[in-house]
Amino acid sequence: MTYEDYLEALEEDMEATPDSSVAVINIAPADDLVVCNLREEIVKLSNYATFRVIKCDEDLTPATDDLALIARLKKAIKEKQDEYVKPIKSHLDKVQFVFKDLLACLDDIDKTNREKIAAYRAEQMKRQREAEELNRQAAELARRQAEFSGTGEFTVDTTPVEAPAPVQKVSTNMGTVSTAKVWKWELVDMSQVPEEYKIIDAAKITKVVKAGLRNIPGVRIYCDETIRVAAR
Repeated sequence: MTYEDYLEALEEDMEATPDSSVAVINIAPADDLVVCNLREEIVKLSNYATFRVIKCDEDLTPATDDLALIARLKKAIKEKQDEYVKPIKSHLDKVQFVFKDLLACLDDIDKTNREKIAAYRAEQMKRQREAEELNRQAAELARRQAEFSGTGEFTVDTTPVEAPAPVQKVSTNMGTVSTAKVWKWELVDMSQVPEEYKIIDAAKITKVVKAGLRNIPGVRIYCDETIRVAAR
């Protein structure tokens, strides 16, 4: 068997063997006959709603029927949507899990490198501050000796202590790492925070109002009528 024959046989074998890493998924709901029929029903209901006039109790009957039909159509649309979405989501979850794990590992490695660089820079900055303080103290001692001697002479060694400043930028053939000042914040005293920076917890207020709370300072709690539909 020649090499070309081997490749041909391999391709035929691959075509005959289902690939578990490949999935066939429907992605064109607009062409689905059921979806087209649902769309036609929606167009009809839209026209009915647009031209509907309710002037007496009898007029409520067709409106009620349409609301019930709308509820049923919503359910049918949701079920049809699930037929398309669930297979996609199932495969999507599996794919995302793999890549999420890879990215999480890289995030950990990235964090480790950044922390070690930051720790090294912090140590270098500390040494620089210590050197500056030693130099300041030496200069101050020399000044005091000069005043005390009355001749302006001093014996203290004022040779500056050298401490290289932390490197601000490192460039290699692979990339560049540099530093930047980033302003951040943390809450210290909520009572002192200006009103424009305070946010209402809408979800919490809604929850307690539905539970029965009727009085919250600064909040108007009122009852509004809504239409409920129960489809059979």
